[in-house]
Amino acid sequence: MHPRDFSLDTLLANCAARHAHRLATVDGSQRLTYAELGTRVGNLARWLLARRVAPGDRVALLLTDGAPFLTVLLACNRIGAIAVLLNWRLAPGELAWIIGNAGPAMTFINPRFADLLAEAEPGEVIAVDEGHDPHGAFETLATTNRPARTTPDLIPDRPLTMMYTSGTTGKPKGCLQAGSAVAASALGFAQLRGFGHTEVLLSVNPLFHVVGMQQVAAMLACGGTSVFAGRDDDNAAILDLLHREGCTTTSAFPTICFPWQSMEPIRNGVMPLTNYTGGAGMGHPQMYEFIERDWDARVVGGYGQTEICGFATFIDYPDMLAHPRSIGWTLPHVQMTVLDPDGRQLPPGEEGELCLRGPAVMLGYWRNTQASEAALGHGWLRTGDLGTMDERGLGCLLGRAKELIKTGGENVYPAEVDAVFTAMPEIADAGCCGVPDRQWGEAVKAFVVLKPGMSLTREDITARFKGQIAGYKRPRYIEFVEQLPRDPIGKLLRRELSARPVTPDQAA
Repeated sequence: MHPRDFSLDTLLANCAARHAHRLATVDGSQRLTYAELGTRVGNLARWLLARRVAPGDRVALLLTDGAPFLTVLLACNRIGAIAVLLNWRLAPGELAWIIGNAGPAMTFINPRFADLLAEAEPGEVIAVDEGHDPHGAFETLATTNRPARTTPDLIPDRPLTMMYTSGTTGKPKGCLQAGSAVAASALGFAQLRGFGHTEVLLSVNPLFHVVGMQQVAAMLACGGTSVFAGRDDDNAAILDLLHREGCTTTSAFPTICFPWQSMEPIRNGVMPLTNYTGGAGMGHPQMYEFIERDWDARVVGGYGQTEICGFATFIDYPDMLAHPRSIGWTLPHVQMTVLDPDGRQLPPGEEGELCLRGPAVMLGYWRNTQASEAALGHGWLRTGDLGTMDERGLGCLLGRAKELIKTGGENVYPAEVDAVFTAMPEIADAGCCGVPDRQWGEAVKAFVVLKPGMSLTREDITARFKGQIAGYKRPRYIEFVEQLPRDPIGKLLRRELSARPVTPDQAA
């Protein structure tokens, strides 16, 4: 085998040999060992080959998280098909564009999402029932033993997974990930976190998103167990699941963790959760504090992208406090540097574009040569994020290059403004963006969500900003809203904010 000719299916084969009788997945009432998961993957792979699905063919997944999702993904890995992971939060028109771009030969779909394909041409449609009906169509496919078939010869570094980017700068781009890249990312994640075969993941991030996928992949790398929260589970049900299965690690966004504070998170003196992963600079220091203090769990922040198969850096909670805007140090399989627009490496402390390289970097964007060359130029992955690095390799994230606000010739990084709001106890959420301004070119506009029962005026906010940051960085406009637009892992969608109108009554 070529040294880089491995994938999640390779990791599964290793676990099926070494940890055959250990639990691989817990999905509702269904509990699968590694041996059982391996058998199901083999059965489905042979069925796909019988349907003439060939290496390089696209197979789309419009599925809730769970064992069927993982089985389809791994079966595609085994035969060299490209698994296209579709976001079921998108509108029918958005999905139609992505499916048209990917051109899948086949789509696996939960019936609850059938209406989302109203405008699409998904190829052959395979229904995957939820609830693990032993007589259901998908269960029959996964459990029927079929005659052995010759597995295609697969070239090293073949594309096996395609995730579409969020499209914050235009149409979504299909990010092609090699099987070796996804596996390298999983191994690096598991190694840095010190995961072993006793690890139990509470999986709450969607598997169509790189954060959810990297965590489940890390369980395949270490022989741990993935416990999938149900699509319809509320916060209380997820907390019950965490305790019932003794989950030791998770990466749960704040909308889940905040309510847990009032739901007896520690039961009988026990909080099984020992590891929590969150994004660096997400602006939730209070949440991180109670996780560390009250739950005695280790909080780790991080930074990454779909284009590098997940987290590329990690930073422990004490370092997050000591270096508030830092993203930490790279995982074992990643290198990081800061480049200027011409691709020259900048010395420590100078601002430029954060760039990454290593075996987990994507192959490129599907059918988009221009975007691929722009992202992978100069031998590095150009992240589009601005930042710095110090002499020790500690990275600092300043913000997206396309979100940088230029006001009166000065640079304003939105995250810098957002950070001031986190110290205001009346505010539940806040974010800013640049808006057109006749005098300065651009001005800072803030969007503020107040906590229930709290009040705060624009004048109050302006007064609190004084002395915190430079005058040109302060919001010139403030709009009070019910909620902010965020993606599945809590990242603020500033492009949607900047598209909203500015009115005179919003002036601060």
